Amino acid sequence: VTATATTTKTVTVTPPAAGGLSGEVKIGWVDGLTGGNAFWGEQAKTTADIALEEVNKHLKDTNAGWTMTLVVEDSETKPDIALEKLKSLHARGITIVSGWGTSGDLRAAMTYANTNKILLLSYGSTAIDLAVAGDYVYRLMPTSAQEGQMLVSLAKYLGVTYLIPLWRGDSWGDSVVNATRTSAAKAGISVDDGIRYNPDAVEFSAEASALNSAVLSAKSKYGADKVAWFIVCFEEGKAIYEALAAYNPTSWGIKWLTNDGPSLCDWVVGSTTIAEMVSTADCIFPAKMPTPSGKMQQVQNEVKARLGRTADLYGLNGYDCVWTLALALMAADKYDPDAVRAQLPMVFDVYQGAGGWSPLNEYGDRSGRNFGLYKVMKIGGEWKWVQVGMWDFGTEEISWLPEPVVVY
Repeated sequence: VTATATTTKTVTVTPPAAGGLSGEVKIGWVDGLTGGNAFWGEQAKTTADIALEEVNKHLKDTNAGWTMTLVVEDSETKPDIALEKLKSLHARGITIVSGWGTSGDLRAAMTYANTNKILLLSYGSTAIDLAVAGDYVYRLMPTSAQEGQMLVSLAKYLGVTYLIPLWRGDSWGDSVVNATRTSAAKAGISVDDGIRYNPDAVEFSAEASALNSAVLSAKSKYGADKVAWFIVCFEEGKAIYEALAAYNPTSWGIKWLTNDGPSLCDWVVGSTTIAEMVSTADCIFPAKMPTPSGKMQQVQNEVKARLGRTADLYGLNGYDCVWTLALALMAADKYDPDAVRAQLPMVFDVYQGAGGWSPLNEYGDRSGRNFGLYKVMKIGGEWKWVQVGMWDFGTEEISWLPEPVVVY
């Protein structure tokens, strides 16, 4: 267990454009653009830029008298740096800050933000314990409780009675695994102590060996058909899967699952070793789904033109962060975190955006999302992501598509 002591002080600043909007209105953007969150950080920043262009065109067309600017800071996916970046933005008078793709970064910033009344809007954080009513933090994702329910639904469907987790040892990873343990206990499924790794690690031979030992032990006790393992990771998952290759893991004969961390990532299909491994193992990769719409497709087309791939829901949330803040600013008609946060519930009640309609709950988080279920298949000589099914958060039921649908 790691304990971190944080010293908080109140800083008095003069917000830009207070008492009516005019000129340049600055919104901060703190996110892991490098480090473990880089894949998601890139796509969220790309969609945020698309939204910013649209917002400023609308403001110009309506003679609003102000423009929106994103002031971007890279946290390097390191919580201590994320806090320093927030303090830097605050010192420059910026008190509305979006981004926050990881729960680790957000956790580090929350106390400072609440003390200094800085509005934070996160596109990606899901940690359960960060759901606090009445604070200055709002999130476009439901909490990890839903991920635990989804993983257990998959385990039950597959006839699994014993789960082995391997996870990133931070607030997000711990939240996902704890939520899975809670849901599994209700379903009569046992969860192994598992392997918790250092999120700053770059070499994973010890973790691969520990997982191999845990799998062999569980197989001998419960039978391969009753055992599954799942990984909770960011981009370091690439090194983890590569380390596992030394143990011929496709011969384990158990079920393979993940949370949504590695789902739809380019490093999975871009590595022949990993793609062959997860395809042979018939691994199921879940990912929270946007609601299909014309707006979603329009944004996806632009994302593909800029990045060469489409965005997942985390990425699309970058677009929705910018637009919902712009709409709340228009409604508040002043640069004031309290006035803007007062408008956010109303905005989300009616906003469709790129990700789809989902209002905020009493904690300022979205209440739920369906999950797409994906696999890796070789099509036309190339490894592709394909959707094979869906998990419905309302019914907690799984449905399968008649044929796999290529994503990219």
